[in-house]
Amino acid sequence: MTMRGIWPALVFQTTLFQATLVLLLGAGASAQKIQTGYDKSADFSQYKTYAWIPRATPATNPVLASIIDHDIDYELNEKGLRKVDGNPDLLVQSYGGSGEVVGGYAAEPGYTGTGGYAMPGATMWGGSLPATPVPQIMHGTITVDLVDAKQKHVVWRATAKGKMDYNKREKLLEQANKAVAEMFKKYPPSR
Repeated sequence: MTMRGIWPALVFQTTLFQATLVLLLGAGASAQKIQTGYDKSADFSQYKTYAWIPRATPATNPVLASIIDHDIDYELNEKGLRKVDGNPDLLVQSYGGSGEVVGGYAAEPGYTGTGGYAMPGATMWGGSLPATPVPQIMHGTITVDLVDAKQKHVVWRATAKGKMDYNKREKLLEQANKAVAEMFKKYPPSR
């Protein structure tokens, strides 16, 4: 094969690789779903200061909650809002949680994960667990509310939902950072 024959093949393979890379990066970026809503009658230009609403219940993961709150502070400061101790324009509240979704095998008496059929060698009373670990997928949610301090109602809310990998802590922190940054791309809302 001559160079003329190899060159188009290399260009095609390079283009195919780049297209695959874009698709993979796009899939990673869309792994988090961000939703925002706001009070259409609110004048967001009047909000200059904010303060935090204390959590009603302690965070189940205080380190992660602290990092998320720090990220929210950073984003609000980037939007020109200033944190104050008293008489704020906005009150900020963040909350979230995670839920486990087990994939693969059923580990409960109804065997719903296997269509109602017991795995070989398993019984309702003393079955055997699979030899391989059961894959776990964690679904997490972060919600941020901005409340008009004078009128006492929510004027902006953002929620991020996505899959989380608790086995990779640094990736979990990166996901939380990205989620908060994506949320605040939509603040203040454009009309």
